[in-house]
Amino acid sequence: MGKKDKVKQLTFGVSFNHMFKLLDSWGEIADDILYRNKLFSSEFFTNISTHYTTERRLSNPEKNHVLILSSNKLVFTQTIEKDFDSEFNLFKKRVVDYIIPNILTRYTLIVRRLGVVYTCELEDEIIKKFAAQYFNPSVQNIMDFRFSKKEPTVKGTVFSENSDFINKIFTVGRVSNNIKGISYDYQLHFTPLREDIRNEIEKFISNSQKDFGSDIIDSLGDKNE
Repeated sequence: MGKKDKVKQLTFGVSFNHMFKLLDSWGEIADDILYRNKLFSSEFFTNISTHYTTERRLSNPEKNHVLILSSNKLVFTQTIEKDFDSEFNLFKKRVVDYIIPNILTRYTLIVRRLGVVYTCELEDEIIKKFAAQYFNPSVQNIMDFRFSKKEPTVKGTVFSENSDFINKIFTVGRVSNNIKGISYDYQLHFTPLREDIRNEIEKFISNSQKDFGSDIIDSLGDKNE
């Protein structure tokens, strides 16, 4: 089995400026997701939140799909059910073709940060092998740690008025309530903030996949998988 098949969940997250009236449109947003498009359905999300606090939620408790919306963030998690490549392409399409134009653009949300998280379930020996790349050989059996790498974008390097940057967050060990492995959070921080990311989102997700491959998959020894 290739290491890409160890990916159990994909998550897309976006942080935006507070839009306090956004949740007033939750009924319309939920209806559209569940009944009016071909990328989601009432089978993909089987539950809708009924206890309203500061966020709204669509979920599928059996498969662990979830979409969470608040006045300043959106988080969409898709559980991998088949092979990684086909699931990733569908995940990307759901974000690029639905979530961005029909929620972020439609409700004129000002974007601060984007993120894609790859959650991998791994055996202890593979986790130890990954950890050995970052610690002195005399330090053994470290199974839980977290670190980040900050990198400038091309725009952030070339244009004086642009300070965009990439932040990669690696979490190793217990990455969720029921998954032990590696979580790779690839983030793009915008400075200045963006009013419309439709021309940037597809490249961002593709870049996240490429860097996930080089930072995680290749380092685990399966460059061709």
